Amino acid sequence: MRRKASRSLARPYTKGELNKTVDALLHPLGKVDLWFLVIDGVIHGLIERNPPETVAKFVQYNLPRLLAELLRKRSVQGD
Repeated sequence: MRRKASRSLARPYTKGELNKTVDALLHPLGKVDLWFLVIDGVIHGLIERNPPETVAKFVQYNLPRLLAELLRKRSVQGD
């Protein structure tokens, strides 16, 4: 009797779908606390598995927002 050929395990979601889900969940929370933007970057890094690209995207998309918010908070506290 022949054995059935086992199916290869297919990923249930694509990288793009996972990234969109992470963005949908964490970007609104980033308005509440900036640490969610850092967590967002880490999770994207785990999904992409390409550290140089992940760092470049974090610097391009999240770092300016983080710095602007930190500077805004610092100036409000200094007043």
